[in-house]
Amino acid sequence: MKEATVHSLVIARTLLEQAQPLCAADDRYIASAGLVILQDALEVVLYALLIELGVDEKKNLESKSFDELVGELKSAGVVVPKSGTLKALNKQRVLTKHYAQVAEPITVRNYYDAASAAIDAMTMAVVGKSIRELFIADILEDGEPKEHLKAAEAAVAKGRYLDSLIETRKAIYIEFEDTYNVYGWRDHDSRKELGILGMFGKGGWNAPSWTKNKKWIDEHVKVPTDYIQIDYQHFRLQALELGIHTVELENLRHMTPDVFRVDKKSGWSVRYAAEFEANNATVENARYCLDRAVSILLKKQMHRDAARRPSSSIPFDPPTVYIGSEVYSRPDTGSEVVHVVAEGYTYSIKAVLDGLDGKDRYYEVWAESEAKEEGSTGRGLLGMAKDFHHGYLLKRPELPDLPPSELQGEDVGSA
Repeated sequence: MKEATVHSLVIARTLLEQAQPLCAADDRYIASAGLVILQDALEVVLYALLIELGVDEKKNLESKSFDELVGELKSAGVVVPKSGTLKALNKQRVLTKHYAQVAEPITVRNYYDAASAAIDAMTMAVVGKSIRELFIADILEDGEPKEHLKAAEAAVAKGRYLDSLIETRKAIYIEFEDTYNVYGWRDHDSRKELGILGMFGKGGWNAPSWTKNKKWIDEHVKVPTDYIQIDYQHFRLQALELGIHTVELENLRHMTPDVFRVDKKSGWSVRYAAEFEANNATVENARYCLDRAVSILLKKQMHRDAARRPSSSIPFDPPTVYIGSEVYSRPDTGSEVVHVVAEGYTYSIKAVLDGLDGKDRYYEVWAESEAKEEGSTGRGLLGMAKDFHHGYLLKRPELPDLPPSELQGEDVGSA
C-alpha cells in the first residue's frame, strides 16, 4: 500500500470517528455539522483509493468534482455501492455548507449509514481491508515494531492512552534501545578476556564499555530498566545517519514509559514516574508519540532498504587438508598463533585477503567449538560455545583459489 494512501485513509477514518456522534444527534444543527464532516471523509477516501490505483498518475484529480471522482473509481473497476445516495449526500453538503440549509437528523443518519457501508466496501476492494482495520503503522514492514504500533493505535481508539504510550515505547526499544542492553554482561568478570564472538553473544554492543561487567552492573542496576545504558554520543550519531531529528527521538523516550525485556521470549518490564499517567497519558500525547514513532521507524526502514550488500548465502568451507594448520592473529606467518585447526570446531571463512607482505593469501577465520557452555542450548553464535577464535589461515599455494562448489573435501568442522 502506498504511503499516501495510508495517510489519507487514516485521516478519513479520523473524520468518520468525529462525524459519527454528530450524525447520530437529534439536534438538526449538530447533525448538519456531522454531515459536512462525513462528506469530507468520503471525498478523502475517493482520492486515496484513486491514488492507490495509480489514476492520479494519468489524470488531474484535483480538478474533478465529487461525481467525477465516483465515476473515475467505477472506470477503474471498483464497485461504488449506493453511488446515487452518495451523490445526494454531496448535494446536501453543498446546501448545508454554502447555503446554510439545515439537514434533518433522520436524513443525516441514513447518509451516514450509506457512506460508512460504501467506504468499507470500496477500501476492502482496493486495499484488502476495511477502513476501521487500517492502521498508520501499516506503511511499515511486517515485524514486532509494527505490531506494537498497531496495538498502540488500537489502544488510542479505546481511550487507553497509557497502554498506547507503552506499546509505542516497545517499538522504539526494539529498533533503537535493545543494542544498549547490558543484561548479558551481568556475570562477566572484567578481568576475563572475550573474543569477538563471545562479546557478540552477550549483546549490548552499543552500550558504554565500562558498563559491561558484573561489578558495574551490581553497583548501578537497581531495577530492570537500568539494564539499558545509552551511549548518547553514539545514539545521536545513529539518529543523524538515519536522517532522524535527534530531539524527536529524545521526545519519544521522555514522553513514554521506560520498558525493558531480556530477550524476545521474555515478558516486558515497565517503569514510569508516579505522576506520569495523570500528566502525560493523554490523547494528544498518545497520538503525537504514535505518529512520530511511525515516521522515525519509516526513515530507518527506508535507510535499511537503500543499503546494498554482497550476497553471502553460499558458505565458503576449506578442505580437510587444513587440519593441523596454524591460525594467526594477523595475516602474517610471523604473528602470534591463536589457534590450530582441529576437529571439534565449526569454522566460518569470512574473507579471502592478501597478507601484509603482499605475497601470500589468507582466509579470515572464525572458529567456534562444538562444545557449549554449561547450560547453553542451541547452535551458532547464540549457542554460547565454550571456545571462540578469530584469526587468519594461510592458504595452501598448491590448492586453487576456487569457489566452494569446486573445492574438494569436507567442511573442517565436520571432519
